[in-house]
Amino acid sequence: MRSNVLGSAADFRRGGHSSRRPLDSHLAQLFMRDLRADAPPQLPIFRSRLQGELLARLLLGPDREHTMLDLAVMLRTDLGSVVREADRLARAGLLTLRRTAAGRLASRNTASPLHEPLAQLVMHTFGPRAVVAEEFGALPGTAEVHLFGAWAERYSGAAGEPPGDVEVLVVGAVDPGAAFDAAQESAARLGLPVHPVVRTAGEWRDDTDPFLRQIRAGSLVRAR
Repeated sequence: MRSNVLGSAADFRRGGHSSRRPLDSHLAQLFMRDLRADAPPQLPIFRSRLQGELLARLLLGPDREHTMLDLAVMLRTDLGSVVREADRLARAGLLTLRRTAAGRLASRNTASPLHEPLAQLVMHTFGPRAVVAEEFGALPGTAEVHLFGAWAERYSGAAGEPPGDVEVLVVGAVDPGAAFDAAQESAARLGLPVHPVVRTAGEWRDDTDPFLRQIRAGSLVRAR
């Protein structure tokens, strides 16, 4: 059976004269707007890039609540879009919404059977590896970019608590100031501190540096 929204949208396109036409027109516009939303190239099963990045912000890293306004600022979008996406995800049981005097707060719903597999999916598509590759990979002189430390361990499948920061090794003739700026941009997108370490290609090949040897001995995930 066709849904009321689909039927309304069809009637609207045909220009039908219904006593409910103002409401149908409004529903049709919402429906067509949703159809026009671009799927993200990282994983087209998400309805939009905003949905993927919202899930990354709420499902990855430390478990905490965010206001709708904070999420809009973090994701650099309008408040209405964040509210609509949060409502959709809450209806699907993926998020928990809580009303407070300061407004509604959103957090992950760890009781959902989809929480763990979805978090893994989001981590591989909208998580630190994808963001770090995009931000640091654009820097002039970058030869390689790696994640190391706790995030690399989680990405590689090691059990443990969600890490509270992201550690990045940048190899190449990269200006440290530019790397710091890329770290700030990455942190703003991920909602986690990002700590860059910059080394030249020669320094990275040198096996006498105890710090780099420690990085090699642990989990190392190449982002670029």
